[in-house]
Amino acid sequence: MSNQLATSPRTTRRVPWGILITATLFTAATIAIIWLAAVPWGPLVCPAIYPVPKYCIPDYRTGVAAIASIVVALIYAATVVAACAGDRWRLAAKIGTGILVAAPIVTYLCVAFIPGFAFVI
Repeated sequence: MSNQLATSPRTTRRVPWGILITATLFTAATIAIIWLAAVPWGPLVCPAIYPVPKYCIPDYRTGVAAIASIVVALIYAATVVAACAGDRWRLAAKIGTGILVAAPIVTYLCVAFIPGFAFVI
């Protein structure tokens, strides 16, 4: 029994640090852009009409920002799990990282310009 264990090949997984670091940095940047730029500032120019469009009111951007933050966090979690799952899931981890690379621009545009809803706790 011990000879069988001694001769069995060891299965070690390599951790893809490049994917994990890139995904972590872009997730942190996306969350920071959402809550430090898109929610307080939103679109820098709002039309001078009455009633003002909903995307020009910061309270209406918080609901969209909360949903965008949850979606980004879920994509990050799926990317980390796929990256640590092994070589079979490496393509899924790369696709998740690609989505997270595009996330800062996409989420800023969505939070700043989509008429949202008031998020009241």
